[in-house]
Amino acid sequence: MLEELCFLAKKSAQITIPEICGRMEMTRREVLAYLKQLAAQGYVKMEEKNAYVCLTELGRIRGEECRHRHETFTQFLQYVGVGSSTAEEDACRMEHVASEETVQQICNFVNYGSTFERVMRNTDLRYRYEPGDYPFMMGIYYMEKTCPRRLAGEFKDYKEQTCLHVKKEDSFFELFCTSGEENRLALWYMDPETGWTKARRENGNPVIPTGIFEYFIRHHDPVIEGTALVAFAREGEKPMDWNSRELDVHIW
Repeated sequence: MLEELCFLAKKSAQITIPEICGRMEMTRREVLAYLKQLAAQGYVKMEEKNAYVCLTELGRIRGEECRHRHETFTQFLQYVGVGSSTAEEDACRMEHVASEETVQQICNFVNYGSTFERVMRNTDLRYRYEPGDYPFMMGIYYMEKTCPRRLAGEFKDYKEQTCLHVKKEDSFFELFCTSGEENRLALWYMDPETGWTKARRENGNPVIPTGIFEYFIRHHDPVIEGTALVAFAREGEKPMDWNSRELDVHIW
């Protein structure tokens, strides 16, 4: 539950009981029972007659630890061929009983082990990079299966360079708009959980969270390719699935 509360806390400092019930697929009575236990351990605070839940600093730290352990086991199980849904369920059990040494060694293997091509999903790059800014390369392509791939027309509004920003609380890619040209179309990205999401801006440039990409790791290839679905729309309009583009980032 701490993992889910950390996820909800990124959207709102005050988390409602109905939000938790929907996210956890539990009844109000069940949720309140678990929250009572978490409050007793100092992980959460209940406010306004149990209408809202707030994570304490201790709760945030513990929740991030749980998320890190869960993600490590999920990626490892997927690597050895376990299906995504089963990997998620098994990781929920494994994260509570494995030692810290086991978690660290599996994390090292997932990150650096010699393997054939594999895919990592729902991966926050905070767990691969130390906090800081990392310049990389990117491209925006049409979705048609052509060889070689064709750069999309919208790519002219951006530079080839992108920057990975890794912070304590999150990580994201910043796409740089070309100087002297106003980007008339808003950039959207496909979030696996929430669907089309309009990219927020920093310093006038759109930013995209690292967790929505699929990362392809290949043996003996130092470059990791991350792929995400993006689209462009005028202000006040929403993107169309049929007019989407492929955003590729190349990191190492």
